Amino acid sequence: MAADRRPTLPARDYWDLEVHAVERAQIFGRAWLCLGPSAEVASPGGYRAETVAGWPLVVVRDEGGRLRAFHNVCRHRAGPLVDDGCGTCRSFVCRYHGWSYELDGRLRSARDAGLSAADLDGLDLLEVRADVWRGLLFVNFDPSSPALGDWLHEGFRSQCEAFPMEAWPPHVRQVHSMACNWKTYSDNYLEGYHIPFVHPGLARSIDTSSYEVHVGDGWIRHAATARDGAATAGVWLYHWPNLALNLYDGGMSVERWVPTAPTSTDLVLDYCFADATGADSRRDVDASAQTCLEDKAICEAVQRNLEAGAYADGLLAPRHEAGVADFQARVRAARAEV
Repeated sequence: MAADRRPTLPARDYWDLEVHAVERAQIFGRAWLCLGPSAEVASPGGYRAETVAGWPLVVVRDEGGRLRAFHNVCRHRAGPLVDDGCGTCRSFVCRYHGWSYELDGRLRSARDAGLSAADLDGLDLLEVRADVWRGLLFVNFDPSSPALGDWLHEGFRSQCEAFPMEAWPPHVRQVHSMACNWKTYSDNYLEGYHIPFVHPGLARSIDTSSYEVHVGDGWIRHAATARDGAATAGVWLYHWPNLALNLYDGGMSVERWVPTAPTSTDLVLDYCFADATGADSRRDVDASAQTCLEDKAICEAVQRNLEAGAYADGLLAPRHEAGVADFQARVRAARAEV
C-alpha cells in the first residue's frame, strides 16, 4: 500500500452497537468533555444538568464555592435529581422518592425510608471531575486522566491566547439533533473538501482553493483566504474528541457534538459575544445556523449510505483529508486499548 493511501474506517463502525459502546467507554469516558460556557455555575447554588454521551450529569457550585459534578442519579433507585437545564438550588431532592443531598454530594436525608445510619453509609452521590478553562466548563469521568490544563494541548491553548474568551458572555444556545453517528459529523467537520458542494454561501466568501487544515497533536486549525484576498478574521479550531472553537474579534461559537445513540448525535452550539445586540452578531448566528443545517443534511445522507450495505470502506484524499486521517487514527488507537 502506498504511504499516502489511507483507507477510511469501515462502514460498520458508524452504526454498530458494540463499537458505540467501546467508543463511549474508551473515548468519551476518558476525555475532558466541554459543556460550553461556565456562566451558569459561577455562583454558589448555580447548576447545569445535561446528558453527556449517555451519562446524566449535574454540575454545581457548592456553598463553599467549589465546582462539583455528579451523576444525576439518586443512590436509592436511580431517580433524577434535577431535569436537564440550568437553575439554582440549596440542595438536590430526588424527583422520584424525595431523598435529598447536599451540594457537596453528601446524603442529607432518606425520606421516611426506615433505614439506619449504617444502612445509608456510602450512599453519597457519585462524583465526576469538573474544571473550568478560559470560561468554558469541562467534565471528565476518568479519575486517572491528567488535569484539564495538562490535557488540553499547548498548541490549541496558544491559538486561543489572543482572544478574551472569558469576557464574552453567552448569548444563545442552539441544538441540532442529527440522525448520524458522531464520527460522521467529525469526519465532515475536519475537512474543507466538501465546501464547494455543500456550503454555497461559505464558498462565495472564501477562496476554497486556499483552504488548509493544519494538524497538531490532538488539535486542528482550519484556515482560508477571503475572496477579496484578505486573510479571514478569526481562528477555527478543533480539539479531540468533539470540541470546536470559532474565535473572532468580538465573540466566539463553542461547538460540540455528543453521541446520543449509535446513529444519532446532538450538535450543540453556544454563541458568545462582547455585544450581542449588534447586527454583526445576529448575522454570525444566522450564517452559522445555515452552515449547520447544510452539514446536517449531508451527514444524514452519508449515514444512510453507510448503513445501506453497498459501501464497506473508502479512501481518504491526502491533499484535503489529513485532519480526517488523524481523527480516525485516534479513534482506532482508543478502541485498541480495550
